[in-house]
Amino acid sequence: MKMKKMILCGLMLLMGTSSFASHLLGGMVTVAQTSQDSTSVGVYLLADPQGISGPNTIYVEKWEMDSQGWYVQNGTIALTKSSTTSHQGMNVHTYISDYLDLDSNKYRFIYENCCWGMLSNSSNSFSSEFVISADYWHIPNNSLPFAENPLWVNVQKDTLNTMKPMWGIYNCFLSQFDTDSVNITQSDLYSGYANGTFVPQTHTQIPLYVSNDSISWTPTTLGNFGTGFEIAEYRNGDKIGIQRIQWTFRVLSSTIGIEENVSDLNTSYEVYDWTGKFIGKDVNWEELNGLYIIKHSNGTIEKIYNI
Repeated sequence: MKMKKMILCGLMLLMGTSSFASHLLGGMVTVAQTSQDSTSVGVYLLADPQGISGPNTIYVEKWEMDSQGWYVQNGTIALTKSSTTSHQGMNVHTYISDYLDLDSNKYRFIYENCCWGMLSNSSNSFSSEFVISADYWHIPNNSLPFAENPLWVNVQKDTLNTMKPMWGIYNCFLSQFDTDSVNITQSDLYSGYANGTFVPQTHTQIPLYVSNDSISWTPTTLGNFGTGFEIAEYRNGDKIGIQRIQWTFRVLSSTIGIEENVSDLNTSYEVYDWTGKFIGKDVNWEELNGLYIIKHSNGTIEKIYNI
């Protein structure tokens, strides 16, 4: 039961109806294992507040690899909503399944919904499926990474927007319990899933800098821009998991005054400049001027402008 609670904590940063889908902005699928016969699937979905609140139950497709090396669907899994939280003016809906008894094999869990909203860098987003997934090798002590905090949604035009650190135990964006190695890269914005292939949208990829240390972008045009991220996990050089994330960045003329995650004022915090350079824990705000990132000990991250 411990692992399930930890996933819920991580995803709290953080749908089955089509009326909700056009309001989806991003999401992630993860898998956690507490024992060889005790595994659960978690999903978090980012949605704009104009959509409905989201159903209490969503369904994830369960695919299993056959003897020929193809993924074959052999059922669906119900996930129950555990929380809805606010993030940069958006809603994060978190879902988690009951425990599954999986065989020692390779699995693919897919969440699909139709359709995306309008994106500035895609010509067919409005008719494209929203698809997120996780490939999971069911071997001992294998749990996929999860989101400690969701990626930023709001970024500022003509400004270097840098998110870091990407990995850690707290005050980060992504975490994992295992000692396996991980690698995050930028991937396609998907249109659907067919014949074992994730089909990309007709889109122009946004020029992000993506590494295990940070994600950075200096956008030059206002609008909503979608992209994908892929997390690959390795053990002893062998791949044991893949997560395909979809995400939307809203490029604004200014992000000043936009509400971030609500922080507990009693928590401690660390201060970083806009490039991610550590400033300190006990800072004299009268000596600081400009944009800063505040990372609270409870895991929330906010941006402020100090004058």
